[in-house]
Amino acid sequence: MKNHFLYQDQNSQLTLREGLADYYQVHPAIQRPERLDTASADLFRAHDTCHVIFGLDTTLVDEALADLRTMLGSDVGVGNYVQYLRKNPDAKKIFRELGYFRVVLATMAVIPRFLKALWLHRKQRRLWPWHAPQEIFGKKLVELRKEYGITVI
Repeated sequence: MKNHFLYQDQNSQLTLREGLADYYQVHPAIQRPERLDTASADLFRAHDTCHVIFGLDTTLVDEALADLRTMLGSDVGVGNYVQYLRKNPDAKKIFRELGYFRVVLATMAVIPRFLKALWLHRKQRRLWPWHAPQEIFGKKLVELRKEYGITVI
């Protein structure tokens, strides 16, 4: 049974800042941006914020879905996102530790949710800002999801 956390509720009353704090609290083993160099911190902070706004967990399947939703539903785009992952040593280390075969298997396992994400992407009103401005962190997740047309899967 998959866990469900406060930031994952479509109508969560948490602010984005509180949602990010909830995400870090319920996933204590993930890399924290404050423990990384500047380039890695920027990448991981933006990635973690996408996990929160799209309501995704840190399972391997949700990581694959987070990547897809980030590439399609944020202004970073596919090319820039792939470049970030290819060039960043901390991101490359995670892929090596997981094993590329496991990543491919997880991606295949999430195909039905991928299709749903593709459908929802068509309904999204605005692209989520990869580098979210500070003022956005004080807004409630429910309001941000309505504003951007984001539906949690």
